[in-house]
Amino acid sequence: MLALWLLALSAACAPLPAAVAPAPAVTPVAVPITLVADGQSRALLTTARSVGEALAQAGIETSPADEIDPPVATPLIVDAAATPLTITIVRVTETTEVIPEAIPFGRQIVRSAELSPGDPPRLLQAGRPGLREVTVRIVYHDGLEVERWPTATTVVEPAQNEVVMIGVIAASDRMTFAGTLAYIDDGRAILLEGATDAPRQLAIEGALDGRVFQLSPAGDYLLYTAAAAEDADTFRNELWVLPTAAGGIAQPLNIENVLWAGWDPTATPPRIAYTTARSTTLPPGWEASNDLWLLEVTLDANQPAPVRLVESYPAAYAWWGGVYNWSNDGRLAYAFADEVGVLTMPTAEEAAALDPTTAAPTRAVLHEFAEFNTGGDWAWLPALSWSADGRLLAFTDHAAATGAARERFDLYLADVVAGNQATLVEDIGIWAAAQWSPAVTLPAQQLATLRAIDPEAGQDGSYALWLADSDGSNARRLYPPEGESGAFARAQPLAWGPDGDRLAFIFDDALHILDLANGEVYRGGGDDSISSHPTWAPYGPGGG
Repeated sequence: MLALWLLALSAACAPLPAAVAPAPAVTPVAVPITLVADGQSRALLTTARSVGEALAQAGIETSPADEIDPPVATPLIVDAAATPLTITIVRVTETTEVIPEAIPFGRQIVRSAELSPGDPPRLLQAGRPGLREVTVRIVYHDGLEVERWPTATTVVEPAQNEVVMIGVIAASDRMTFAGTLAYIDDGRAILLEGATDAPRQLAIEGALDGRVFQLSPAGDYLLYTAAAAEDADTFRNELWVLPTAAGGIAQPLNIENVLWAGWDPTATPPRIAYTTARSTTLPPGWEASNDLWLLEVTLDANQPAPVRLVESYPAAYAWWGGVYNWSNDGRLAYAFADEVGVLTMPTAEEAAALDPTTAAPTRAVLHEFAEFNTGGDWAWLPALSWSADGRLLAFTDHAAATGAARERFDLYLADVVAGNQATLVEDIGIWAAAQWSPAVTLPAQQLATLRAIDPEAGQDGSYALWLADSDGSNARRLYPPEGESGAFARAQPLAWGPDGDRLAFIFDDALHILDLANGEVYRGGGDDSISSHPTWAPYGPGGG
């Protein structure tokens, strides 16, 4: 008991611990700033730690649309030697305005046997302008307009075209030309050799599905795909080769589900590249593998096995697949929904020595763009064409600006040697196609293109055939004549004759051959038939 009492007494007599001293007060350091807002400039001292706090201390209210430089999160640093920070606020406001615009009427020409070619035109319908309202978004900076762009267009009253009747100009009954021309007419493979007056139907196997239909560079073989599925909604086809000589027998290549295939114009013996897909029950009926294969075509017992160069290429809308085009020097251009590039392909000797599981061509991306959302079960892909010298690659480019009222498609040109790129024709249209002439020497190279007559008409608009020099100069409309109606088939190739003096194309579902020297036109096929897929050999650039 005495011990406990002594212990308590000692504790009570122990010295008290010293009190914790309070931290010394920190005086905030003021930072000089210059504040520019609402037409005024003020020099201030602020103890704020960031731009946002400085604005709050100064009583400056901002909106989310305002542009603040530097950003509000920028820290304020104490540096007596530094120039005072300038904070600039730009007041951003937006309005919309509806602007009425007149829609000019066009002139439609109808040819009729009621009139002779020399008779004066007969007015069938007077033209009347239409009216559209364009909604424009306008952006102001500090009350001054800095930008405006259309966000919507509404047709209040469509224009009524003037319709004029003129006399019939008979199409040529016979036209001669260099090389061999083939096309599909009502499901038949038709061959024209040097002239139009002796068409020959080729003995194909199966039903042509139109995915592949191409003459070899010398015109001695036809590469094609034939549907192999009884159900029309099921994707399944087979790849065939048919000698074009009389009595030629089609040979299967034992390759199925082909999305694209094309001849290598440099290879001897001949070889092809191809891509495949898998059949699905979902639209559009297939899923692209986005692979790439090479196959030497011998059509004998020693037929080599195909070599796979690419197992699966990742790309936007990859389920749809890509498009490809051979150059005359053996490179392969490709296009997916957001990218255009070039593959440097191995030679036949290199391909034979490659390991099919690891082989891959050298890939160079030339151009990237925003994919076009079609809103359906199909994808838009750029059309491709090589110049004869393998230097220039022409393709369509999805060039819509953010917030634009409609999608825009331009004709784009890439110089793969110099590395230069440029827009050649603006607003050419979604279904524009381009094809270089066979001329090798610049500036003689010419580019045939389809151009939208009214780009604002979108996917349903009409097109005209134009011709221009390689730099876009000397552009002129070839067909149909100004004011005449008719329709070019969508996604159908233009085909140059080997001498560069003829162009073959599909217009109003019929094969047309245009003589560039005199404007003479040959129209093939029957009145009720449907033609497609013209291919000409020896073909010019990019025949693949």
